[in-house]
Amino acid sequence: MHDELELLRTANPVPSGDGPWRDRPLDADAERALNRLLYGDRVRRTGVLLIVRAEATVLALVGALALTLSACR
Repeated sequence: MHDELELLRTANPVPSGDGPWRDRPLDADAERALNRLLYGDRVRRTGVLLIVRAEATVLALVGALALTLSACR
């Protein structure tokens, strides 16, 4: 992963200026956009997935507890 990131840092994926294929280091805006692309959605997706899994776990525990308590009566 680090090799690909270093490769992207050494070449601007969206060049502006002297032609469509000009290679140069990323500027600050491009670096920020790259970091947002690589890590922004993953963090949000992971947080939502964690919440959904926690809710499913709580519902499964409540269901198991309800079955256990109803079998005791």
